[in-house]
Amino acid sequence: MSFFRNMTLERGFIALSLLGSLALLIMGVRTNSALNGIKVHLQDDVPSLANELQQLSREYSSLHKAKKGSEFLGQENVESYIRRCKDEKNAEIGQISIAHNTKELDRKNAIFDHQYTIRTQNRDTTLGRKNIATFLRELEKDSQQMRVTDLTLRLKNGRLKPHEIPPDAWLFEATCTSRQKKDS
Repeated sequence: MSFFRNMTLERGFIALSLLGSLALLIMGVRTNSALNGIKVHLQDDVPSLANELQQLSREYSSLHKAKKGSEFLGQENVESYIRRCKDEKNAEIGQISIAHNTKELDRKNAIFDHQYTIRTQNRDTTLGRKNIATFLRELEKDSQQMRVTDLTLRLKNGRLKPHEIPPDAWLFEATCTSRQKKDS
């Protein structure tokens, strides 16, 4: 106890420093062992988890595309899909008329082609190429079943002289085909 009797301020700082360094040593050893455990876990488990996550994300993407592509099953749903596409941004082609025709391709496997002829409701309505292209892109973009199989563009005014540049005012008629297997 003579150590504490002759305690000076300097000796007190030294004693506190020794206790502090001992506490820091214990904390450092614990942190180092935790860090080594995390490193081992990182090297062993993370690559397999990353591969599994990548595989699951690919599977999800393919299932999501398949679900999105089979979004319509009957004629009414296809027509509502076409009408929804016509109102997309930069398409905005106005009122359209849709004629439906079904053609049997394979009787044994019950595969049918559903053809939809799309044109503006008013035969005199002209559209810009950008609007028509955007509409047709929207038809194919979100569906694996719908494909544009025929497109006819005509000038409203008819013929032009070879040196004239046509106005961006077109009459269009598009045929889209949706190939589907009929459920028994």
